[in-house]
Amino acid sequence: MLKKALSTLLFLLSVSFGQKTLEVWIMPNSGQPAEDLKALVAPFERANNVEVKVTVLDWGVAWTRITAAATSGVGPDITQLGTTWVGAISAMGVLEPLDDVLQALGGQQAYLPAVWNTTRLAGSRQATAMPWFSELRAFYYRTDALRSAGINPAQMFSSWQNFEAGLERLARSSFTDPETKQRLFPFCTAGKNSWDVLHNAAPWIWGAGGDIVRQVAGRWQSALNTPESLQGLYFFLSLAQKGLIPAESLEKNTAQIEADFQAGRCATFASGPWMIQRAQVPEAKGGFAERPAAKNLGVAPYPPGPKGRYTFFGGSNLAIFTFSKNKPLAKELLKYLGSLEAQLAYARATGMLPALRAAWNAPEIQGNPLMRTFTQAAQFGRTYPSLARWGGVENLAVQHLGMAWDLVAQRKLTQEGLKDLMDKASNAINGALR
Repeated sequence: MLKKALSTLLFLLSVSFGQKTLEVWIMPNSGQPAEDLKALVAPFERANNVEVKVTVLDWGVAWTRITAAATSGVGPDITQLGTTWVGAISAMGVLEPLDDVLQALGGQQAYLPAVWNTTRLAGSRQATAMPWFSELRAFYYRTDALRSAGINPAQMFSSWQNFEAGLERLARSSFTDPETKQRLFPFCTAGKNSWDVLHNAAPWIWGAGGDIVRQVAGRWQSALNTPESLQGLYFFLSLAQKGLIPAESLEKNTAQIEADFQAGRCATFASGPWMIQRAQVPEAKGGFAERPAAKNLGVAPYPPGPKGRYTFFGGSNLAIFTFSKNKPLAKELLKYLGSLEAQLAYARATGMLPALRAAWNAPEIQGNPLMRTFTQAAQFGRTYPSLARWGGVENLAVQHLGMAWDLVAQRKLTQEGLKDLMDKASNAINGALR
């Protein structure tokens, strides 16, 4: 009787004082982004008498909308930020400190160093973003195509030289896709028309010992024109000029390359963990489970270069705007979304890798050989520095890498031409950093 009376009282109080609202902006992280997040936060809403209003921003407009909110002081309580955006938005002074939230979730030890570095502006002791999910790259390959060509995947992905040799064997192979009856291209990758041009190039730059930017005498400056960076870039780009990447791929974006692999046109390509989920989903629901590519799917980390093995490590974080009127409640929502159970649930919905390292030990991840390979690849993950002006740096790098892809498409790429382009890129980037 007492329990019923208290329940009635709580209901009357919620009616009298009104239900609280938290506004959250996210990007399309899953097939049904708003519905998936609402389902995830439903228990939190009930427990806290709060409505979580979800707005989905397309990636193409998200940066503009978020920076407009930051400058105007009008926007959501919580926003999703791509990890490479954290530095720029943090430098605007509009994000609430989140050290207490991260401490409640386990602190620095709860995350890989590459993930922890994305929680703040470079050089700052104060965290302003909570890791939400991780996005890293590895190679997908067709097990049937490699087997037909007599290729051992472990050997092919053991070095750059063996990777190129494997691609050459695939190019000579007579294997055809069982469904399309067509030969597969050895390696598919997008050229200049994809949003992740720099992400695709970065592992090769790092593997040769190069970098996009680095600190010299305490100041950040471009490293794209160093001998090491040029070595890594030339190796990657020249694979296309040697005919191991089809010319038609260079005019496509990342989504189109993924579609080509699913449709049985490519033997290898690099992508994120979401492809594993799609391989288990029927075509009617946006996957490719019925296709031969899904039934013959393998995953391998990037091959190590002369100076090490690396992969691009990105993803998204969550941040609270300083103008939020519900900061304590917003922090509780972040703690909820950063918890082990919520991290695993959202990973299932999105196909991404959880940001919380403890979640990687879950049977659903370690029991899946393909997903387990991604957790192994994560050990080689590397992020960009969280700089206030990273957006300008990345745009200039992408612009000049696009020019390099143009040379590749024309079969005119030379080491001298690449150095000239990266010299120009470095001059522009150094100007932006100043």
